[in-house]
Amino acid sequence: AFFLLLHRGHNFGGNLKRANEIEIEIASFLNSVSSGDISEETSNKIKGMYKIIGEIESLGDSGDSISRILSRRNAHKKSFDTETISKLLAMVALVDEAYDVMISNLVSANEGTLVAISNAYNVEDKINALRNDLRELEIDEIENNIKSYQNSVYYIDIVNELEKMGDYMINVSQELERAFSKK
Repeated sequence: AFFLLLHRGHNFGGNLKRANEIEIEIASFLNSVSSGDISEETSNKIKGMYKIIGEIESLGDSGDSISRILSRRNAHKKSFDTETISKLLAMVALVDEAYDVMISNLVSANEGTLVAISNAYNVEDKINALRNDLRELEIDEIENNIKSYQNSVYYIDIVNELEKMGDYMINVSQELERAFSKK
């Protein structure tokens, strides 16, 4: 039920208040379960769930951070050109892929069929590689006076925040593997 509740809360970044409410509801439920007489295996799973809800809450925080970055950019009357938007969309597509993998791993763990998380490692590697490429290219363009420094800061901050989202998602999958995989 825990994993299905998370799955229904599909857009944690879109509504930070609701994500925090869900986190509190789940933690409260886990507290009530863990106060009873439980096995060591169940105790390990509950510890894993606490870690997972923390990571998912961090995903919501990242969505909120991106919103604040864009608000600052807009307040300074800056905008991204088409090429920059395309680069951000490429990063968002990978983060979306990581999200789908995380949900798949949550469902597999819930069904008791999670064996390995190579799918999560693969997409995390792609996110990190793209982040590195995008930052390096942007820094080169700043140094060559092709891009505005202030606009580039907003862009790099968003790229970094998107990469953090990938980190939170791999952390969820790693915890699932530790606490719930069939070994």
